[in-house]
Amino acid sequence: MKTVGCIGCGNMGGGVLRGLLQNGGYVLLGHDHSREKVEALRHGAQSVEWADSPLDLARRSDLLILGVKPHQMPAMLEIIRPALGPEKTVISLAAAFSLEKIREGIGRACPCVRVMPSLPVMAGRGVFALCFDDPSLSSEARRELADMFQSMGRAVVLPEQQFSAFSSLVGCGPAFVFLFMEGLLNAAVTMGFKASAAKELIAAMVEGSACLALQEKESFADLRVRVCSPAGTTICGVNHLQRCAMPGNVADAVLESLRRDLEMSGRQS
Repeated sequence: MKTVGCIGCGNMGGGVLRGLLQNGGYVLLGHDHSREKVEALRHGAQSVEWADSPLDLARRSDLLILGVKPHQMPAMLEIIRPALGPEKTVISLAAAFSLEKIREGIGRACPCVRVMPSLPVMAGRGVFALCFDDPSLSSEARRELADMFQSMGRAVVLPEQQFSAFSSLVGCGPAFVFLFMEGLLNAAVTMGFKASAAKELIAAMVEGSACLALQEKESFADLRVRVCSPAGTTICGVNHLQRCAMPGNVADAVLESLRRDLEMSGRQS
Protein backbone atom coordinates (compact mmCIF):
# COMPACT_ATOMS: atom_id res chain seq x y z
CA MET A 1 0.00 0.00 0.00
CA LYS A 2 1.54 3.29 -1.10
CA THR A 3 1.77 6.37 1.08
CA VAL A 4 0.34 9.62 -0.27
CA GLY A 5 1.38 12.80 1.51
CA CYS A 6 -0.02 16.28 0.95
CA ILE A 7 1.58 19.57 1.96
CA GLY A 8 -1.11 22.24 2.09
CA CYS A 9 -4.49 20.81 3.08
CA GLY A 10 -6.83 23.64 2.08
CA ASN A 11 -9.67 23.44 -0.44
CA MET A 12 -7.75 21.57 -3.15
CA GLY A 13 -5.18 19.58 -1.19
CA GLY A 14 -7.72 18.74 1.50
CA GLY A 15 -10.30 17.87 -1.14
CA VAL A 16 -7.94 15.38 -2.77
CA LEU A 17 -7.19 13.79 0.60
CA ARG A 18 -10.94 13.51 1.33
CA GLY A 19 -11.46 11.77 -1.99
CA LEU A 20 -8.64 9.33 -1.30
CA LEU A 21 -10.01 8.70 2.20
CA GLN A 22 -13.39 7.73 0.78
CA ASN A 23 -11.89 5.39 -1.80
CA GLY A 24 -9.31 3.81 0.51
CA GLY A 25 -6.23 1.96 -0.64
CA TYR A 26 -3.58 4.44 0.53
CA VAL A 27 -1.80 5.46 3.70
CA LEU A 28 -2.42 9.22 3.91
CA LEU A 29 -0.24 11.92 5.49
CA GLY A 30 -0.86 15.65 5.72
CA HIS A 31 0.96 18.81 6.74
CA ASP A 32 -0.45 22.32 6.90
CA HIS A 33 0.18 25.49 8.90
CA SER A 34 -3.08 24.56 10.69
CA ARG A 35 -2.89 21.13 12.29
CA GLU A 36 -6.66 21.24 12.81
CA LYS A 37 -7.21 21.10 9.04
CA VAL A 38 -5.34 17.81 8.83
CA GLU A 39 -6.94 16.27 11.90
CA ALA A 40 -10.40 17.15 10.55
CA LEU A 41 -9.84 14.90 7.52
CA ARG A 42 -11.62 11.71 8.51
CA HIS A 43 -13.90 9.16 6.87
CA GLY A 44 -15.34 6.50 9.14
CA ALA A 45 -12.48 4.86 11.00
CA GLN A 46 -9.89 6.20 8.55
CA SER A 47 -8.02 9.47 8.99
CA VAL A 48 -5.10 11.46 7.62
CA GLU A 49 -1.99 11.20 9.78
CA TRP A 50 -0.26 14.43 10.77
CA ALA A 51 3.34 14.92 9.61
CA ASP A 52 5.49 17.19 11.75
CA SER A 53 7.14 19.02 8.85
CA PRO A 54 7.19 19.14 5.04
CA LEU A 55 10.55 17.37 5.05
CA ASP A 56 9.23 14.63 7.35
CA LEU A 57 6.21 14.16 5.09
CA ALA A 58 8.39 14.02 1.98
CA ARG A 59 10.61 11.36 3.50
CA ARG A 60 7.64 9.15 4.38
CA SER A 61 5.63 9.55 1.14
CA ASP A 62 5.73 7.64 -2.12
CA LEU A 63 3.46 10.18 -3.85
CA LEU A 64 3.98 13.74 -2.64
CA ILE A 65 1.20 16.23 -3.40
CA LEU A 66 2.00 19.94 -3.17
CA GLY A 67 -1.11 21.99 -2.43
CA VAL A 68 0.71 25.24 -1.64
CA LYS A 69 0.30 28.58 -3.45
CA PRO A 70 2.45 29.27 -6.54
CA HIS A 71 4.51 31.94 -4.76
CA GLN A 72 5.33 29.41 -2.02
CA MET A 73 6.52 26.73 -4.42
CA PRO A 74 10.22 27.68 -4.85
CA ALA A 75 10.87 27.68 -1.09
CA MET A 76 8.86 24.46 -0.58
CA LEU A 77 10.73 22.62 -3.35
CA GLU A 78 14.02 23.58 -1.73
CA ILE A 79 12.81 22.29 1.66
CA ILE A 80 11.71 18.86 0.40
CA ARG A 81 14.53 18.29 -2.12
CA PRO A 82 16.83 16.38 0.32
CA ALA A 83 14.11 13.73 0.85
CA LEU A 84 13.47 13.03 -2.84
CA GLY A 85 14.72 10.17 -4.96
CA PRO A 86 13.74 8.33 -8.15
CA GLU A 87 11.32 6.05 -6.26
CA LYS A 88 9.07 9.03 -5.39
CA THR A 89 6.74 11.22 -7.46
CA VAL A 90 6.01 14.90 -6.86
CA ILE A 91 2.49 16.04 -7.81
CA SER A 92 1.87 19.79 -7.99
CA LEU A 93 -1.62 21.32 -7.68
CA ALA A 94 -0.28 24.85 -8.11
CA ALA A 95 -1.61 26.95 -10.96
CA ALA A 96 0.74 28.99 -13.16
CA PHE A 97 3.87 27.15 -11.98
CA SER A 98 5.37 25.15 -14.82
CA LEU A 99 6.53 21.56 -14.79
CA GLU A 100 10.01 22.67 -15.78
CA LYS A 101 10.20 25.03 -12.79
CA ILE A 102 9.19 22.14 -10.51
CA ARG A 103 11.83 19.85 -12.00
CA GLU A 104 14.47 22.53 -11.64
CA GLY A 105 13.39 23.23 -8.06
CA ILE A 106 13.97 19.63 -6.97
CA GLY A 107 17.11 19.13 -9.03
CA ARG A 108 15.32 16.54 -11.20
CA ALA A 109 15.58 14.13 -8.29
CA CYS A 110 12.32 12.33 -9.11
CA PRO A 111 9.45 12.32 -11.65
CA CYS A 112 7.05 15.27 -11.48
CA VAL A 113 3.40 15.66 -12.47
CA ARG A 114 1.16 18.70 -12.70
CA VAL A 115 -2.49 18.30 -11.75
CA MET A 116 -5.14 20.99 -12.18
CA PRO A 117 -8.08 20.24 -9.84
CA SER A 118 -11.49 21.88 -9.49
CA LEU A 119 -13.41 22.79 -6.33
CA PRO A 120 -16.05 20.00 -6.65
CA VAL A 121 -13.29 17.58 -5.60
CA MET A 122 -14.45 18.51 -2.08
CA ALA A 123 -17.68 16.62 -2.87
CA GLY A 124 -15.94 13.74 -4.63
CA ARG A 125 -16.92 15.10 -8.05
CA GLY A 126 -13.70 16.76 -9.16
CA VAL A 127 -12.56 17.30 -12.72
CA PHE A 128 -8.78 17.01 -13.10
CA ALA A 129 -6.29 17.76 -15.82
CA LEU A 130 -3.14 15.65 -15.58
CA CYS A 131 0.15 16.64 -17.22
CA PHE A 132 2.47 13.69 -17.80
CA ASP A 133 5.04 15.60 -19.86
CA ASP A 134 7.98 14.60 -17.62
CA PRO A 135 9.88 11.97 -19.67
CA SER A 136 11.14 10.29 -16.48
CA LEU A 137 7.58 9.28 -15.52
CA SER A 138 7.04 5.58 -16.27
CA SER A 139 4.00 4.24 -18.10
CA GLU A 140 3.07 2.27 -14.98
CA ALA A 141 3.13 5.47 -12.89
CA ARG A 142 0.97 7.23 -15.49
CA ARG A 143 -1.67 4.52 -15.29
CA GLU A 144 -1.59 4.51 -11.49
CA LEU A 145 -2.00 8.29 -11.24
CA ALA A 146 -4.73 8.40 -13.88
CA ASP A 147 -6.67 5.73 -11.98
CA MET A 148 -6.15 7.53 -8.66
CA PHE A 149 -7.59 10.83 -9.87
CA GLN A 150 -10.28 9.19 -11.98
CA SER A 151 -11.58 7.59 -8.79
CA MET A 152 -12.38 11.10 -7.46
CA GLY A 153 -14.39 12.31 -10.45
CA ARG A 154 -13.15 12.73 -14.00
CA ALA A 155 -9.55 13.01 -15.16
CA VAL A 156 -8.13 13.93 -18.54
CA VAL A 157 -4.50 13.88 -19.66
CA LEU A 158 -3.49 17.16 -21.33
CA PRO A 159 -0.22 18.68 -22.53
CA GLU A 160 0.97 21.49 -20.30
CA GLN A 161 0.27 24.17 -22.92
CA GLN A 162 -3.46 23.47 -22.48
CA PHE A 163 -3.43 23.87 -18.70
CA SER A 164 -4.17 27.60 -18.73
CA ALA A 165 -7.25 27.01 -20.90
CA PHE A 166 -8.39 24.13 -18.69
CA SER A 167 -7.89 26.22 -15.56
CA SER A 168 -9.90 29.13 -16.96
CA LEU A 169 -12.76 26.88 -18.05
CA VAL A 170 -12.96 24.10 -15.47
CA GLY A 171 -10.97 25.52 -12.56
CA CYS A 172 -12.71 28.92 -12.61
CA GLY A 173 -16.01 27.55 -13.93
CA PRO A 174 -17.55 26.61 -10.55
CA ALA A 175 -17.36 30.27 -9.48
CA PHE A 176 -19.37 31.28 -12.56
CA VAL A 177 -21.90 28.52 -11.87
CA PHE A 178 -22.25 29.61 -8.23
CA LEU A 179 -22.81 33.21 -9.35
CA PHE A 180 -25.62 32.02 -11.64
CA MET A 181 -27.08 29.98 -8.77
CA GLU A 182 -26.89 33.06 -6.53
CA GLY A 183 -29.04 34.95 -9.04
CA LEU A 184 -31.62 32.14 -8.98
CA LEU A 185 -31.58 32.25 -5.17
CA ASN A 186 -32.24 36.01 -5.17
CA ALA A 187 -35.22 35.47 -7.44
CA ALA A 188 -36.52 32.64 -5.24
CA VAL A 189 -36.36 34.75 -2.08
CA THR A 190 -38.09 37.62 -3.92
CA MET A 191 -40.90 35.21 -4.81
CA GLY A 192 -41.29 34.16 -1.17
CA PHE A 193 -39.16 31.01 -0.82
CA LYS A 194 -37.00 30.55 2.25
CA ALA A 195 -33.35 30.80 1.29
CA SER A 196 -32.43 27.41 2.78
CA ALA A 197 -35.19 25.60 0.88
CA ALA A 198 -34.43 27.48 -2.34
CA LYS A 199 -30.73 26.58 -2.11
CA GLU A 200 -31.56 22.87 -2.01
CA LEU A 201 -33.99 23.17 -4.93
CA ILE A 202 -31.54 25.15 -7.05
CA ALA A 203 -28.57 22.87 -6.30
CA ALA A 204 -30.65 19.77 -7.12
CA MET A 205 -31.89 21.36 -10.35
CA VAL A 206 -28.34 22.26 -11.45
CA GLU A 207 -27.08 18.78 -10.54
CA GLY A 208 -29.90 17.15 -12.50
CA SER A 209 -29.30 19.40 -15.49
CA ALA A 210 -25.59 18.54 -15.46
CA CYS A 211 -26.35 14.80 -15.23
CA LEU A 212 -28.75 15.09 -18.18
CA ALA A 213 -26.13 16.94 -20.24
CA LEU A 214 -23.60 14.18 -19.56
CA GLN A 215 -26.14 11.47 -20.37
CA GLU A 216 -27.56 12.88 -23.61
CA LYS A 217 -25.67 13.38 -26.88
CA GLU A 218 -27.57 16.55 -27.72
CA SER A 219 -25.87 19.93 -27.59
CA PHE A 220 -26.53 22.38 -24.76
CA ALA A 221 -28.63 24.45 -27.19
CA ASP A 222 -30.79 21.46 -28.16
CA LEU A 223 -31.35 20.58 -24.51
CA ARG A 224 -32.37 24.18 -23.81
CA VAL A 225 -34.90 24.07 -26.64
CA ARG A 226 -36.49 21.00 -25.06
CA VAL A 227 -37.43 23.14 -22.03
CA CYS A 228 -38.90 25.97 -24.11
CA SER A 229 -42.53 25.41 -25.14
CA PRO A 230 -43.95 27.64 -27.92
CA ALA A 231 -45.29 30.89 -26.42
CA GLY A 232 -44.42 29.49 -22.98
CA THR A 233 -42.85 30.95 -19.88
CA THR A 234 -39.32 29.60 -20.33
CA ILE A 235 -38.73 31.18 -23.74
CA CYS A 236 -39.59 34.60 -22.29
CA GLY A 237 -36.84 34.21 -19.70
CA VAL A 238 -34.41 32.83 -22.29
CA ASN A 239 -35.12 35.80 -24.59
CA HIS A 240 -34.25 38.17 -21.74
CA LEU A 241 -30.94 36.41 -21.09
CA GLN A 242 -30.13 36.49 -24.81
CA ARG A 243 -30.88 40.23 -24.95
CA CYS A 244 -28.46 40.66 -22.01
CA ALA A 245 -25.84 38.74 -24.02
CA MET A 246 -25.46 36.18 -21.23
CA PRO A 247 -23.69 33.52 -23.38
CA GLY A 248 -21.22 36.06 -24.71
CA ASN A 249 -20.58 37.52 -21.26
CA VAL A 250 -19.89 34.06 -19.85
CA ALA A 251 -17.44 33.37 -22.68
CA ASP A 252 -15.77 36.73 -21.99
CA ALA A 253 -15.45 35.83 -18.29
CA VAL A 254 -13.60 32.61 -19.18
CA LEU A 255 -11.31 34.48 -21.58
CA GLU A 256 -10.58 37.16 -18.95
CA SER A 257 -9.60 34.38 -16.56
CA LEU A 258 -7.36 32.92 -19.26
CA ARG A 259 -5.71 36.31 -19.80
CA ARG A 260 -4.93 36.57 -16.09
CA ASP A 261 -3.62 32.99 -15.91
CA LEU A 262 -1.26 33.60 -18.82
CA GLU A 263 -0.10 36.83 -17.19
CA MET A 264 0.67 34.98 -13.95
CA SER A 265 2.42 32.18 -15.83
CA GLY A 266 4.64 34.75 -17.50
CA ARG A 267 5.66 36.16 -14.13
CA GLN A 268 6.57 32.69 -12.83
CA SER A 269 8.75 31.84 -15.84
